[in-house]
Amino acid sequence: MRVVEVFRSRQGEGPHMGEEAVFIRLAYCNLYCSWCDTKYSWHPEKAIKLGFKVETPRTMELTVDGAINLITSVGDGVNHTVITGGEPLLWKRELIELTSRLRGMGWLIEVETNGTISPRGLEGTVDEFNVSIKLAHSGVPRRIRINEGVIKEFVNLNNSIFKFVVNSWDDYDEILELITHFKIPRDRVYLMSQCTTREECTVKDGQLTKPMAKKLGVNHTPRLHIIMGFK
Repeated sequence: MRVVEVFRSRQGEGPHMGEEAVFIRLAYCNLYCSWCDTKYSWHPEKAIKLGFKVETPRTMELTVDGAINLITSVGDGVNHTVITGGEPLLWKRELIELTSRLRGMGWLIEVETNGTISPRGLEGTVDEFNVSIKLAHSGVPRRIRINEGVIKEFVNLNNSIFKFVVNSWDDYDEILELITHFKIPRDRVYLMSQCTTREECTVKDGQLTKPMAKKLGVNHTPRLHIIMGFK
């Protein structure tokens, strides 16, 4: 599998926010959101064709054995991993073996995904799927970013939570429509601000995202890694 980076940090969002973990970022994505903060994980040729200027990622070609060795080495006693991207489920065949083996070693496993690729085969080896359904402000057409059947699969998995990136009050109706249409339990929904600096996150959290979460009856999650300045 193509790996962009492996590093030890803390989860910045969602139910495990603040917990120390080893992050493994896999290369490539099937969506190209205009505000993405990890464009360096994209496939450069496809990104350029869509009009994005991205750096060619310095990726590592790792076997599952190689990935496990690197994750456990970087972890050095931390048995919690966050598999992110890019879109990790593009590597589902490798992920099935990777997560199964790590789970057998006692690791807690989170997988971050955009909710367009079926999790089938991973259900019993992942502790939590963090499903970030993209909204219209991502710049990605709805027919590409919304996969009805796959989202329903995630809703039916009790270990899935759903994150929505909030940019403005214009997002309220779309989030409400998605929650209602897919019957997503509101206690499993998290709103987080689209922001890139501590100051922007603080202002948006207070004036936009927290009030919207309260109005919708869902959770708010800060972007702790941006606010606290860790990777």
